[in-house]
Amino acid sequence: MWDKENDKLDNIMRLKQELEKDLKKRGLLKEKKTDQKQQTVDETTMKRLREAVTVSAHIVEERSLTPYDINAQDYDAGLDDVMKTLKVFFTRTDNLQRKTVFDGLIKLLTGDLRGAVNTFSQSNLIEARYNHLLAKLYSGEDVSQELAKFLKDNPDSIYPILLLLQNELHKGRLDGVEKILQVLAKKSKFWELVYTVFCSTATEDQINNAIRERIFASLVVLLSVYVDPTREYPIQSHTCLNVHKAFLRGETVQAPNWCPFGVVAMEARRYLSGYRPELDRLRKLEKYPEAKLLLGFIYYNEGSKAIAKDYFERFESQIQNFDVYLKPSRSGKIGIEQFTKIVRFDTSFEKVTEKSNIIHILEGNPQKDIYVVYKNLEFVRLVFSEEYCAVVNK
Repeated sequence: MWDKENDKLDNIMRLKQELEKDLKKRGLLKEKKTDQKQQTVDETTMKRLREAVTVSAHIVEERSLTPYDINAQDYDAGLDDVMKTLKVFFTRTDNLQRKTVFDGLIKLLTGDLRGAVNTFSQSNLIEARYNHLLAKLYSGEDVSQELAKFLKDNPDSIYPILLLLQNELHKGRLDGVEKILQVLAKKSKFWELVYTVFCSTATEDQINNAIRERIFASLVVLLSVYVDPTREYPIQSHTCLNVHKAFLRGETVQAPNWCPFGVVAMEARRYLSGYRPELDRLRKLEKYPEAKLLLGFIYYNEGSKAIAKDYFERFESQIQNFDVYLKPSRSGKIGIEQFTKIVRFDTSFEKVTEKSNIIHILEGNPQKDIYVVYKNLEFVRLVFSEEYCAVVNK
């Protein structure tokens, strides 16, 4: 790749030299003083020129002013590629408002949340206002009042609605997430697909309609596999896509510590295989419902019923609505298999029809494995990608 870029630069330099000669002949270019040393292009300059002609993420400067818009254009671009491209945009843009936003985005995505808040406050673009509140939210501040004003000032924009969604997602409030998804689903075929996958009601038509919108392309492909397992997997290399591909294929999941879905799958498989799970790794993510649920089952299997009950109750309070299925136990480790693969419920499963809490169902069915089915926030987290989890879970 670099050979091609060097060829481009060589051609540019040759054209430059030929143009200078022509301008000198016509008297339009003054000769430089003879005592001025001829400069050579050093490696630092070459590196900067390469960066100027090589953009890693396939995104457009004027449409890359929020993490959401970056993901919409090139979902499978990794954080490093996005950061490199934002630095190129920051260097070459003459638009001071955009330059400020790119500076803030770089700080946001490297975890400098306070710096990002201060930088975004210096721009009056709506994207900067969105990013400003997003950085505050990620840092743990209560943005409810500012968010209400942002919505009032921009009633027709998607950005306040996205912030409302991320606020509910950040707090883990499933009912709030669902209500906002219903609003977004009316605005976009892509969001309609996200909502219906979240509700486990997605159809082929909704997949095809989302594809036609031509945003979040790789994510739409991934979501389609959850709807129809015979579909092809996305081939791009990206943390979220790789973790989910491995999970769906039954392969070894390798996930960073900030990925709740991947960590839960890894530790569940480790425990099911007879190894001790890394409980500290799970506890760092226990604000997420799947981590609470897995910790509850691990402690229940280990005989720590009081701790298990506490985790189950916290899960139930967060999720509120869930279904429970039973099946004869094969592994001896109750409730763990559901975290390791997609479970297709057939006639071998028995649905629990009476509403009851998890601990009571476990105690009443000692020889049965248990599967808890609920609306999974992971499908919403996926939209915000690495740019969300890598920042808030570090």
